[in-house]
Amino acid sequence: MTTRDALHQLVDQLPDAQAELARAWLQDLRAAADEDGPPLEPEALASLDRGLADLAAGRLKPLADYERERGL
Repeated sequence: MTTRDALHQLVDQLPDAQAELARAWLQDLRAAADEDGPPLEPEALASLDRGLADLAAGRLKPLADYERERGL
């Protein structure tokens, strides 16, 4: 499965209530990577690589669990 396929699968699994938040995050990420936007720092790129590796390895946490653990 490609990274894009994995991302599509995750988006398809999102509840409607979380889809807008995910859209905003992805749009911000896309804007940051835009040629006309500010460049991403090496630390941010490394963090994205770690996140994609976690995604590919199936190390995921549902957003509801994340929010509950942090009292959000």
